[in-house]
Amino acid sequence: MENRRIRETPYKNTPAIFLGAMMILAAVLMLATRFTVVEFMGYELKVEDNAFGIFSRILLLIGGSIILIKRNNGNYFATGVYALTLGTSRIIRSLPNLMSDSEEMYYLSIFMIIVGINLAITGYNHLTVRMKNPVIMRYTTMSIIATYLIILMYFAYIGEDPGLLFQYVPDTIWYIPLYVGLLIVLFSKEVTENSPLGRIRGFSTTVADRSYLGDRIDISEEDAEKIKSGFRNPSSWKTLDIQGEQVSEEMVTFKTRRGDKDVILNRWPDEDSIYLTVVDDRMDSFIDGYRIRISSYTENEGMMELNDDIGICTRLYIKGCE
Repeated sequence: MENRRIRETPYKNTPAIFLGAMMILAAVLMLATRFTVVEFMGYELKVEDNAFGIFSRILLLIGGSIILIKRNNGNYFATGVYALTLGTSRIIRSLPNLMSDSEEMYYLSIFMIIVGINLAITGYNHLTVRMKNPVIMRYTTMSIIATYLIILMYFAYIGEDPGLLFQYVPDTIWYIPLYVGLLIVLFSKEVTENSPLGRIRGFSTTVADRSYLGDRIDISEEDAEKIKSGFRNPSSWKTLDIQGEQVSEEMVTFKTRRGDKDVILNRWPDEDSIYLTVVDDRMDSFIDGYRIRISSYTENEGMMELNDDIGICTRLYIKGCE
Protein backbone atom coordinates (compact mmCIF):
# COMPACT_ATOMS: atom_id res chain seq x y z
CA MET A 1 0.00 0.00 0.00
CA GLU A 2 1.33 3.42 -0.91
CA ASN A 3 1.66 5.42 2.29
CA ARG A 4 3.97 8.23 1.19
CA ARG A 5 1.44 10.89 2.13
CA ILE A 6 1.41 9.51 5.66
CA ARG A 7 5.20 9.49 5.84
CA GLU A 8 5.72 12.82 4.10
CA THR A 9 3.56 15.89 4.53
CA PRO A 10 5.33 18.73 2.73
CA TYR A 11 4.87 22.33 3.80
CA LYS A 12 4.33 23.38 0.19
CA ASN A 13 5.03 22.00 -3.26
CA THR A 14 6.82 25.08 -4.66
CA PRO A 15 10.14 23.18 -5.06
CA ALA A 16 8.36 20.42 -6.99
CA ILE A 17 6.74 22.93 -9.34
CA PHE A 18 10.09 24.70 -9.76
CA LEU A 19 11.91 21.47 -10.65
CA GLY A 20 9.22 20.27 -13.04
CA ALA A 21 8.96 23.60 -14.87
CA MET A 22 12.75 23.95 -15.13
CA MET A 23 13.16 20.46 -16.55
CA ILE A 24 10.43 20.99 -19.16
CA LEU A 25 11.90 24.37 -20.17
CA ALA A 26 15.39 22.90 -20.53
CA ALA A 27 14.05 19.99 -22.57
CA VAL A 28 12.24 22.36 -24.94
CA LEU A 29 15.39 24.45 -25.39
CA MET A 30 17.48 21.32 -25.99
CA LEU A 31 15.04 20.13 -28.64
CA ALA A 32 15.16 23.60 -30.19
CA THR A 33 18.96 23.45 -30.53
CA ARG A 34 18.63 19.94 -31.97
CA PHE A 35 16.21 20.74 -34.79
CA THR A 36 16.85 24.45 -35.34
CA VAL A 37 19.72 26.93 -35.15
CA VAL A 38 19.67 29.14 -32.05
CA GLU A 39 21.72 32.32 -31.57
CA PHE A 40 23.43 32.59 -28.18
CA MET A 41 26.11 35.17 -27.24
CA GLY A 42 27.05 35.55 -30.87
CA TYR A 43 27.36 31.83 -31.48
CA GLU A 44 25.14 29.61 -33.59
CA LEU A 45 24.01 26.65 -31.52
CA LYS A 46 23.15 23.64 -33.61
CA VAL A 47 23.33 20.01 -32.52
CA GLU A 48 23.66 17.11 -34.89
CA ASP A 49 23.58 13.87 -32.98
CA ASN A 50 21.86 10.50 -33.23
CA ALA A 51 18.81 8.97 -31.59
CA PHE A 52 20.59 8.84 -28.22
CA GLY A 53 20.67 12.63 -28.00
CA ILE A 54 17.05 13.02 -29.10
CA PHE A 55 15.85 10.44 -26.59
CA SER A 56 17.82 12.09 -23.76
CA ARG A 57 15.96 15.35 -24.43
CA ILE A 58 12.54 13.70 -24.67
CA LEU A 59 13.27 11.90 -21.40
CA LEU A 60 13.71 15.26 -19.67
CA LEU A 61 10.38 16.41 -21.08
CA ILE A 62 8.68 13.28 -19.72
CA GLY A 63 10.36 13.57 -16.31
CA GLY A 64 9.39 17.22 -15.91
CA SER A 65 5.80 16.45 -16.84
CA ILE A 66 5.62 13.62 -14.27
CA ILE A 67 6.92 15.95 -11.55
CA LEU A 68 4.28 18.59 -12.30
CA ILE A 69 1.47 16.06 -12.56
CA LYS A 70 2.52 14.30 -9.34
CA ARG A 71 3.59 17.47 -7.49
CA ASN A 72 1.23 16.72 -4.58
CA ASN A 73 3.20 13.55 -3.86
CA GLY A 74 5.70 15.75 -2.09
CA ASN A 75 8.98 17.52 -2.73
CA TYR A 76 11.03 14.50 -1.67
CA PHE A 77 9.27 12.50 -4.38
CA ALA A 78 9.89 15.32 -6.89
CA THR A 79 13.63 15.45 -6.21
CA GLY A 80 13.80 11.68 -6.67
CA VAL A 81 12.11 11.79 -10.08
CA TYR A 82 14.17 14.82 -11.07
CA ALA A 83 17.53 13.26 -10.16
CA LEU A 84 16.63 9.89 -11.67
CA THR A 85 15.57 11.54 -14.92
CA LEU A 86 18.50 13.96 -15.07
CA GLY A 87 21.05 11.26 -14.31
CA THR A 88 19.61 8.86 -16.90
CA SER A 89 19.43 11.63 -19.49
CA ARG A 90 23.06 12.54 -18.84
CA ILE A 91 24.11 8.89 -19.25
CA ILE A 92 22.28 8.50 -22.56
CA ARG A 93 23.59 11.85 -23.79
CA SER A 94 27.20 10.84 -23.03
CA LEU A 95 27.13 7.38 -24.63
CA PRO A 96 27.83 8.51 -28.23
CA ASN A 97 30.91 10.43 -27.10
CA LEU A 98 32.55 7.14 -26.08
CA MET A 99 33.24 6.72 -29.82
CA SER A 100 34.80 10.17 -30.11
CA ASP A 101 38.24 10.56 -31.68
CA SER A 102 39.11 13.08 -28.97
CA GLU A 103 40.79 11.48 -25.98
CA GLU A 104 39.65 14.34 -23.73
CA MET A 105 36.05 13.92 -24.83
CA TYR A 106 36.26 10.16 -24.24
CA TYR A 107 37.43 10.48 -20.62
CA LEU A 108 35.00 13.31 -19.96
CA SER A 109 32.18 11.07 -21.17
CA ILE A 110 33.36 8.28 -18.86
CA PHE A 111 33.25 10.67 -15.92
CA MET A 112 29.82 12.02 -16.88
CA ILE A 113 28.42 8.50 -17.19
CA ILE A 114 29.76 7.55 -13.76
CA VAL A 115 28.30 10.61 -12.01
CA GLY A 116 25.12 10.21 -14.04
CA ILE A 117 24.74 6.65 -12.77
CA ASN A 118 25.36 7.83 -9.23
CA LEU A 119 22.77 10.60 -9.56
CA ALA A 120 20.22 8.20 -11.04
CA ILE A 121 20.76 5.69 -8.22
CA THR A 122 20.42 8.32 -5.49
CA GLY A 123 17.35 9.68 -7.26
CA TYR A 124 15.79 6.21 -7.26
CA ASN A 125 16.59 5.83 -3.57
CA HIS A 126 14.92 9.16 -2.84
CA LEU A 127 11.96 8.13 -4.92
CA THR A 128 11.51 4.95 -2.90
CA VAL A 129 12.44 6.66 0.41
CA ARG A 130 15.41 4.36 0.91
CA MET A 131 17.81 7.26 1.36
CA LYS A 132 17.97 8.84 4.82
CA ASN A 133 18.98 12.30 3.62
CA PRO A 134 19.94 14.18 0.43
CA VAL A 135 23.66 14.50 1.27
CA ILE A 136 24.92 12.03 -1.35
CA MET A 137 22.79 13.64 -4.04
CA ARG A 138 24.20 17.04 -3.07
CA TYR A 139 27.79 15.82 -3.43
CA THR A 140 27.05 14.23 -6.80
CA THR A 141 25.36 17.38 -8.09
CA MET A 142 28.17 19.62 -6.84
CA SER A 143 30.78 17.40 -8.51
CA ILE A 144 29.02 17.72 -11.86
CA ILE A 145 28.72 21.51 -11.52
CA ALA A 146 32.40 21.68 -10.53
CA THR A 147 33.31 19.67 -13.63
CA TYR A 148 31.55 22.15 -15.89
CA LEU A 149 33.26 25.05 -14.14
CA ILE A 150 36.67 23.39 -14.50
CA ILE A 151 36.09 22.93 -18.22
CA LEU A 152 35.15 26.60 -18.60
CA MET A 153 38.24 27.67 -16.63
CA TYR A 154 40.38 25.38 -18.77
CA PHE A 155 39.10 27.06 -21.94
CA ALA A 156 39.93 30.44 -20.43
CA TYR A 157 43.38 29.20 -19.33
CA ILE A 158 44.40 28.04 -22.79
CA GLY A 159 43.22 31.32 -24.23
CA GLU A 160 40.12 29.99 -25.93
CA ASP A 161 36.79 31.75 -25.71
CA PRO A 162 34.60 29.73 -23.26
CA GLY A 163 31.73 30.45 -25.59
CA LEU A 164 33.24 27.93 -28.01
CA LEU A 165 32.27 25.22 -25.56
CA PHE A 166 28.65 26.19 -26.03
CA GLN A 167 29.11 26.10 -29.78
CA TYR A 168 30.48 22.56 -29.77
CA VAL A 169 28.50 21.22 -26.81
CA PRO A 170 25.42 23.49 -26.67
CA ASP A 171 23.53 21.22 -24.30
CA THR A 172 25.93 22.41 -21.61
CA ILE A 173 23.98 25.68 -21.48
CA TRP A 174 20.82 23.86 -20.45
CA TYR A 175 22.33 21.14 -18.26
CA ILE A 176 24.16 23.54 -15.92
CA PRO A 177 20.96 25.34 -14.76
CA LEU A 178 19.31 21.94 -14.24
CA TYR A 179 22.03 20.87 -11.82
CA VAL A 180 22.15 24.26 -10.08
CA GLY A 181 18.37 24.19 -9.64
CA LEU A 182 18.55 20.70 -8.14
CA LEU A 183 21.28 21.79 -5.72
CA ILE A 184 19.22 24.78 -4.55
CA VAL A 185 16.20 22.57 -3.86
CA LEU A 186 18.32 19.98 -2.03
CA PHE A 187 19.27 22.67 0.49
CA SER A 188 15.72 24.02 0.82
CA LYS A 189 13.71 23.68 4.00
CA GLU A 190 10.94 21.78 2.23
CA VAL A 191 13.33 18.95 1.32
CA THR A 192 15.73 18.85 4.27
CA GLU A 193 12.93 18.87 6.87
CA ASN A 194 10.79 16.35 4.98
CA SER A 195 13.41 13.70 4.45
CA PRO A 196 13.06 10.73 6.83
CA LEU A 197 16.12 11.82 8.82
CA GLY A 198 15.01 15.44 8.72
CA ARG A 199 11.61 14.55 10.17
CA ILE A 200 13.29 12.46 12.88
CA ARG A 201 15.57 15.37 13.77
CA GLY A 202 12.65 17.78 13.81
CA PHE A 203 10.62 15.47 16.04
CA SER A 204 13.60 14.94 18.34
CA THR A 205 14.14 18.68 18.62
CA THR A 206 10.49 19.21 19.48
CA VAL A 207 10.54 16.48 22.11
CA ALA A 208 13.78 17.81 23.60
CA ASP A 209 12.36 21.32 23.71
CA ARG A 210 9.20 20.16 25.45
CA SER A 211 11.18 18.00 27.87
CA TYR A 212 13.59 20.76 28.86
CA LEU A 213 12.31 22.61 31.92
CA GLY A 214 15.08 25.18 32.15
CA ASP A 215 18.15 25.48 34.36
CA ARG A 216 16.18 25.84 37.59
CA ILE A 217 13.19 23.99 39.04
CA ASP A 218 11.61 25.18 42.28
CA ILE A 219 9.35 23.09 44.49
CA SER A 220 7.47 23.87 47.68
CA GLU A 221 8.39 22.29 51.02
CA GLU A 222 5.04 20.50 51.06
CA ASP A 223 5.61 18.96 47.65
CA ALA A 224 9.17 18.02 48.62
CA GLU A 225 7.76 16.08 51.58
CA LYS A 226 5.34 14.29 49.26
CA ILE A 227 8.27 13.06 47.15
CA LYS A 228 10.20 11.92 50.24
CA SER A 229 7.20 10.07 51.64
CA GLY A 230 6.92 8.21 48.36
CA PHE A 231 10.28 6.57 49.04
CA ARG A 232 9.73 6.01 52.77
CA ASN A 233 6.05 5.12 53.02
CA PRO A 234 3.54 6.24 50.37
CA SER A 235 0.57 5.48 52.64
CA SER A 236 -0.37 9.18 52.57
CA TRP A 237 -0.76 9.02 48.81
CA LYS A 238 -4.04 8.05 47.25
CA THR A 239 -4.40 4.54 45.89
CA LEU A 240 -5.51 3.61 42.38
CA ASP A 241 -6.52 0.20 41.07
CA ILE A 242 -4.62 -0.29 37.82
CA GLN A 243 -5.12 -3.69 36.20
CA GLY A 244 -5.62 -5.31 39.58
CA GLU A 245 -2.59 -3.64 41.20
CA GLN A 246 -2.86 -1.06 43.96
CA VAL A 247 -0.74 1.81 42.68
CA SER A 248 0.07 4.81 44.89
CA GLU A 249 -0.26 8.23 43.27
CA GLU A 250 0.45 11.82 44.28
CA MET A 251 0.57 15.17 42.54
CA VAL A 252 3.19 17.93 42.94
CA THR A 253 4.08 21.10 41.03
CA PHE A 254 7.40 22.06 39.45
CA LYS A 255 7.82 25.82 39.12
CA THR A 256 10.01 26.77 36.17
CA ARG A 257 10.75 29.85 34.10
CA ARG A 258 8.56 28.30 31.43
CA GLY A 259 5.67 28.18 33.86
CA ASP A 260 4.30 25.69 36.35
CA LYS A 261 4.37 22.01 35.38
CA ASP A 262 2.12 19.41 36.97
CA VAL A 263 4.00 16.31 38.03
CA ILE A 264 2.32 12.97 38.73
CA LEU A 265 4.14 10.58 41.06
CA ASN A 266 3.40 6.85 40.96
CA ARG A 267 4.78 3.93 42.90
CA TRP A 268 3.92 0.38 42.02
CA PRO A 269 3.78 -2.34 44.70
CA ASP A 270 6.97 -4.37 45.16
CA GLU A 271 9.03 -1.56 43.57
CA ASP A 272 11.33 0.83 45.37
CA SER A 273 11.43 3.37 42.55
CA ILE A 274 9.02 6.23 41.86
CA TYR A 275 7.80 7.05 38.37
CA LEU A 276 7.65 10.79 37.80
CA THR A 277 5.51 12.04 34.89
CA VAL A 278 5.67 15.69 33.84
CA VAL A 279 2.59 17.08 32.05
CA ASP A 280 1.64 20.58 30.92
CA ASP A 281 -1.72 20.36 32.63
CA ARG A 282 -2.98 17.69 35.03
CA MET A 283 -6.35 17.81 33.24
CA ASP A 284 -4.66 17.12 29.90
CA SER A 285 -3.93 13.75 28.31
CA PHE A 286 -0.81 11.91 29.45
CA ILE A 287 0.14 11.51 25.78
CA ASP A 288 1.83 14.90 26.03
CA GLY A 289 3.78 13.93 29.16
CA TYR A 290 7.13 12.27 29.65
CA ARG A 291 8.11 9.87 32.39
CA ILE A 292 11.25 9.52 34.48
CA ARG A 293 12.10 6.57 36.74
CA ILE A 294 13.52 7.87 40.04
CA SER A 295 15.43 5.28 42.06
CA SER A 296 16.53 7.49 44.98
CA TYR A 297 17.00 11.05 46.21
CA THR A 298 19.49 13.08 48.19
CA GLU A 299 18.91 16.34 50.04
CA ASN A 300 21.48 18.98 50.86
CA GLU A 301 21.11 22.64 51.91
CA GLY A 302 17.66 23.27 50.50
CA MET A 303 18.24 21.24 47.38
CA MET A 304 16.79 17.86 46.45
CA GLU A 305 18.51 15.78 43.81
CA LEU A 306 16.52 13.00 42.16
CA ASN A 307 18.58 10.09 40.86
CA ASP A 308 17.88 7.48 38.24
CA ASP A 309 19.94 4.35 37.62
CA ILE A 310 22.72 6.39 36.01
CA GLY A 311 22.99 9.35 38.38
CA ILE A 312 21.44 12.73 39.06
CA CYS A 313 18.66 13.39 36.56
CA THR A 314 16.81 16.31 38.21
CA ARG A 315 17.79 18.95 40.72
CA LEU A 316 15.00 20.67 42.70
CA TYR A 317 15.33 23.84 44.78
CA ILE A 318 13.07 23.74 47.85
CA LYS A 319 11.43 27.09 48.46
CA GLY A 320 11.74 28.35 52.00
CA CYS A 321 14.89 26.35 52.67
CA GLU A 322 17.37 28.56 50.83
